[in-house]
Amino acid sequence: MTSLAVAPVTAQPRGQSGPGRDRRSEIHALRTAAVLGVVLFHLWPGAVRGGYAGVDVFFVISGFLITSHLVREAAKPGGVRLGAFWARRIRRLLPMALLVLVCSAAATYVLVPEALWQQFLRETVAAAFYVENWQLSWAAVDYLAADDPPSPVQHYWSLSVEEQFYILWPLLILAAAFLTRRRPELRLPAIRAVIVAVLVTSFAASVVITAKDGAAAYFVTHTRAWEFAVGGLLALLPAASSRAPSRWAAPVAVLGWVALLGALLLFRESLPFPGWVALLPVVGTALVIWAGAPGGVGALLVGNPIVQWIGTVSYSLYLWHWPLVVVVPDTGPVLGTWLREPLILLTTVGLAALSHRFVEAPFRTGPTLSTSARAYVFAVVGMALVAVVAVPGIVHGRSVAEQSREQANALASGDVECFGAAGFLASCDNPELDGVLLPAPIARKDDTGNAYDCYLTERRTYATDARPRMCHLGSTEPDALRVALVGDSHAASLIPGLSRLAKGSGWSIDVMVANGGGLVAPEAGDARRAYRKALLARLTGNTAYDVVLVTQRRSPSLAAGERDPVVERLVEAWRPVMKRGTKVVALADNPMLTSAAMTCLDGAETLAEASACEMTREDAYATSDPLPEAVRLAGPRASLVDLSSAYCAEDRCPMVVGHVLAYRDQTHITATFSKTLAPYLVRAVENALA
Repeated sequence: MTSLAVAPVTAQPRGQSGPGRDRRSEIHALRTAAVLGVVLFHLWPGAVRGGYAGVDVFFVISGFLITSHLVREAAKPGGVRLGAFWARRIRRLLPMALLVLVCSAAATYVLVPEALWQQFLRETVAAAFYVENWQLSWAAVDYLAADDPPSPVQHYWSLSVEEQFYILWPLLILAAAFLTRRRPELRLPAIRAVIVAVLVTSFAASVVITAKDGAAAYFVTHTRAWEFAVGGLLALLPAASSRAPSRWAAPVAVLGWVALLGALLLFRESLPFPGWVALLPVVGTALVIWAGAPGGVGALLVGNPIVQWIGTVSYSLYLWHWPLVVVVPDTGPVLGTWLREPLILLTTVGLAALSHRFVEAPFRTGPTLSTSARAYVFAVVGMALVAVVAVPGIVHGRSVAEQSREQANALASGDVECFGAAGFLASCDNPELDGVLLPAPIARKDDTGNAYDCYLTERRTYATDARPRMCHLGSTEPDALRVALVGDSHAASLIPGLSRLAKGSGWSIDVMVANGGGLVAPEAGDARRAYRKALLARLTGNTAYDVVLVTQRRSPSLAAGERDPVVERLVEAWRPVMKRGTKVVALADNPMLTSAAMTCLDGAETLAEASACEMTREDAYATSDPLPEAVRLAGPRASLVDLSSAYCAEDRCPMVVGHVLAYRDQTHITATFSKTLAPYLVRAVENALA
């Protein structure tokens, strides 16, 4: 690894010197507050509702300490040696991080159902290479991953952001130092200017992106960089301002702690975070650091040995707690449900103590990684080891998924009796299917077929020039039935089945599906206004459709029977389509799984286990579907197709219908089930047209 030396910096950074400079009691107390906030939020979210802001505290601390260290190094004759700097980060962070990743991967194989292996192990590899934050950001905007459960390594997103900071930050500082190498007196002002630029730009991006796409903004590096920059700027205050004046130190510290603890205790998950809301914990942390170590009663609280010890082991505490939260089962049948969280907390503390004593401290200060070369070899071998542990499970899952797809396609295309939806709609059972379950549970989440080949994502439908992406299925004959399939991802779920039947049925289908893409009238303030206007223009334009087939997701926030305000907007959008002679056929939406049914399905690995997962019809249809009411109000050119009998028999709605797993996730059907449902859908639409 190369090194870069710069001329000495003429001013000393913010008042840190001596061997104990990174052992300041207030910083350890901040680490304690941060890690306890995160851990308690994950264990008892109702008690510490804003505990997620603890990671912002860590970001400010990292920005402060790392900037202080880099500028101190730059002031020495040899300058900053990047190779040695990054080697120290490896010694400090990687041994524990890689140990927990290997343990999490092992726990995934042993304790987690196969259906979740691919997601969990993919995230494990992403965490090993410190890109888990980007993996989660992608998943946050990927509608297909919206219902994915949290993995045991999800908390590595914040470590990924920190590692990316450790790579880029010294390069920025050294670039500023290099550009001012002939003017040493400009060195610190230049570095401060760079940090201020990062702070302003990143904060603006955080506010804007959080307002538009809060889920993705939470994880990405550029919406968090300003928090590191706040700490970095604090480290570069002139010597005269490096600490709060002594008479103001106590009030400043109190104000900082009030702001920080207020955020941890009072914030809610519904807040637009990070954005401007993150100012409270970030500024609070900066004030505490600026005030310095307190005296008097404050010293007794902040300097308490327990507080300091928790701060010392905070890294291990953070790493261990989340895998336990995810994989430790409910202790209710054995010890009582209420004991699960206290047991996880005690186990986390015990593992943190052991890890700090036997892993963190020895690797950081011992001879094992004493040279930079050894540290880099360890990093490469350790990351490769995590991949070696995780990749076989991913490969196994993909292999099983491919075999499952081939078998499902063969059965669906062979018109096997009583397979899938026919099991209920034809009220039959085929003994030849005994032991068959398709798709295989491990392949369920990936069983989408070609459903999303023509699908517009949320970001695309939010664009000011958004318009439908049209794909064609089926017949090209001039006398074919002209059909437009319109809607959201639930309409897209019909494509695998319609693709197989369209040509043989004499249908010519134009597919126009998108996130939130139901046939709804545009209105002021609608983020998808441009898309809706373009969709209506397409359906009322030169192409004369015989029928527009619409469906969309149920309204999860409204109970069945509750007035749904989207009904009027549906009717308003349908009327100009019907006015030109086109028939609108609405397909009543499929059931939405309850949390209990989803948990049962995620844990099922065999036909018997999956067949035991079910819900009542009342629970399955507990949420509002606006389509039936819209059809009633729209008049005679609108019809409703209700295939609820394909999902439920009397009052029982199982997860397995005719040896097919009907649900890919909480609201979407599998491509395999779509193929078995399609013949009945085609017949029902043709009956409605007749």
